[in-house]
Amino acid sequence: MTWNRITGQNRVKNHLQKAIIENRIPHAYCFWGQEGIGKDALAIEFARTLNCSSPIVKGDSIEPCENCPNCKMSKTLQHPNIRIVFSLPAGKSGDTKKDATLEKLTDEQLELYYEQIRLKSENLYHKLTLPNANQIRIAAIREIKKNLALSPPAEGRRCIIISRAEDMTTEAENAFLKTLEEPHENVTIIITTSRPEIIIPTILSRCQQVRCEPLSDIDIVNALHEKNGIASEEASLISAFAQGSYTTAVEFLGTDLQEIREKSINLLRTIFKKKTYRNETASYIEGIIKKHDRRETEILLNLLILWMRDASNYKKINDENNIINKDKIEILKKFATGFPHADYDKSISEIENAIILIRKNVAPQLILLNLIIVLRKVFLFG
Repeated sequence: MTWNRITGQNRVKNHLQKAIIENRIPHAYCFWGQEGIGKDALAIEFARTLNCSSPIVKGDSIEPCENCPNCKMSKTLQHPNIRIVFSLPAGKSGDTKKDATLEKLTDEQLELYYEQIRLKSENLYHKLTLPNANQIRIAAIREIKKNLALSPPAEGRRCIIISRAEDMTTEAENAFLKTLEEPHENVTIIITTSRPEIIIPTILSRCQQVRCEPLSDIDIVNALHEKNGIASEEASLISAFAQGSYTTAVEFLGTDLQEIREKSINLLRTIFKKKTYRNETASYIEGIIKKHDRRETEILLNLLILWMRDASNYKKINDENNIINKDKIEILKKFATGFPHADYDKSISEIENAIILIRKNVAPQLILLNLIIVLRKVFLFG
């Protein structure tokens, strides 16, 4: 049961299967929602079902047979009708305006690319990443347009999946818009994004919008237990911090969440000291960077976001039921009441931007120092 590889998202699964059964498939979709909830997974299983030679239909559900040649190819993401587009590094040409296509990659980069595709086929929640790659450039979109102009490579429906569409450059977006304006027969383009607000509205208006909701704690606990072999008690703790994202939950595996959370809280304490904050903060950050890699630094920042959201919720509605950091409620109360005029939305946005920079391989120490300056302004000076 291929759709069962996707955790939760039953509403979207039903919607997509109904579209296939009724043969009412749009030429473009936008699957949007927070990171790590299965947007790519939904797109892939949708494409696989569309290209199965003998799909199994039972009432309102439709599944790939998993036995036909098409299913065997699509299971490893090798089917010619299914293509996933994601950020590529600058290739051997060094021309950033023309690179970002597979033929421009070095042999080493190409090997890493195919490794990412393999990992994605084995784990639909795997995040497609390559070193020094954070943009989908215009060359990649032009290549899509060129391929769509050719005869179909195989029977079935061609599906182009653009993962993390927010990574498209402005030039790429404009080129992609032209592709959407000229739909091709028997072709569906699916963009997935956690930040639809930064994609130009004209692209979104030409896509059928499909909102993918955060996963429930039960969904995450079950997935961690079944897919990762995590005991229910530990899975419950992780799910409380995962905030509806399965991939975030997986990132927490093997990590001492309690220790990293303590460091995030202590970092806040250090930031808001009046006189000695500069030296102490710099020293504290140096200790964090030495002990924790980029992944754990990103987790620390995510825990900071959860703390800010808890403080904001408590400040707005004075309700402890929606607090994630329940075991730190007294400290949280003091924090929230100590900064009555703080702009929590801005602080969260700044931390999210810091996470983006971490992923772009900017020096973590520089990112954290800059973040501290911004947070002090937000909390102490309004």
